[in-house]
Amino acid sequence: MIFYVFLLSFYVFRPVVLQLNYEKREENVRINQCPTNQTILPARVINLQKDNWRVMLVTWKHDNEVIYSFNGELNLHVNKYEQFGLQNCQNEKIQAGDVSLYFSKTPPDGEYTCETTELSTEGSKKVHMQFVMEWLCISSPGIITIKALLLVVSICEIIFFWKYLHKTSGRFISGYCIQIIGIILLAVGLCLFQNGNLWNPLQKAGLVVAVCPPLLCFLISDVLFICGCEIKDTRFHIGCLCCCGLQVLFFLIATVGAIMCMQDCPPSITSQIVLIVGILFYTIAEIGHICCCSYYCWLKHKEGCSNQMVNATPNSNNAVECEPLSTKS
Repeated sequence: MIFYVFLLSFYVFRPVVLQLNYEKREENVRINQCPTNQTILPARVINLQKDNWRVMLVTWKHDNEVIYSFNGELNLHVNKYEQFGLQNCQNEKIQAGDVSLYFSKTPPDGEYTCETTELSTEGSKKVHMQFVMEWLCISSPGIITIKALLLVVSICEIIFFWKYLHKTSGRFISGYCIQIIGIILLAVGLCLFQNGNLWNPLQKAGLVVAVCPPLLCFLISDVLFICGCEIKDTRFHIGCLCCCGLQVLFFLIATVGAIMCMQDCPPSITSQIVLIVGILFYTIAEIGHICCCSYYCWLKHKEGCSNQMVNATPNSNNAVECEPLSTKS
């Protein structure tokens, strides 16, 4: 009986260990890809006893590395994230329990920990900050994949015209140069577009460089290739002109989509769809142009083989070899 009375008295009169409490022990901060003038990591203590900043210590850590600290006894602020525009906490706000961090630039994502001490009483809070890519997580891989496909198609087109059409006329040389310029611009635009998470001017420039100039260069080079072939076949011209007409249409659609994406942050779903549809179907039209030229070359090659077989002498022991197609008139 005495033992139970002792336990009860110990429980009732045990020393109370106070702990500083926050409005929320854990909190998530989501930031989209749009640049912002202020980012806040919230932390507010709700049970301060002294209401005196001189007896307080505040420490903020990012992934276990101290980025900011305040020593009330020394009235000392140590700020290691000034490059992100981190502002020192105001003493009056600390005294009121507001130990939130304010950034004028977007800080790196990750886990932030706030540790606050008032005399011998302390408490901590975790803030998880993460980027939420409201459109790049869906559209960016799609755009990069389609543009990479267009890059491969353009390189294949240069190889095709150089190997099978054997043209060195001025129009063909101009077409090669413009095609190469388009490929370089496309590669540079892709590098700029996927550089970083924020929808900043650099990514906007990358999107424009990867869409408008390359598509226009490829379109002009295709027209020069068609004109340089000097092929007098109605089917060939109809097929190529249809592909070029589709390229013009989808070039305009992709350009409108790119402009719409640049105007808003984050870009609207409509502008994303317009951009991707324009790029995708432009690439399909480019592939159709190559297929049209390949089909014509195959027909001419087959016709050339048939003519060689007909003109071969019966007593000839040499095998008939079909020469690669040359469109020289």
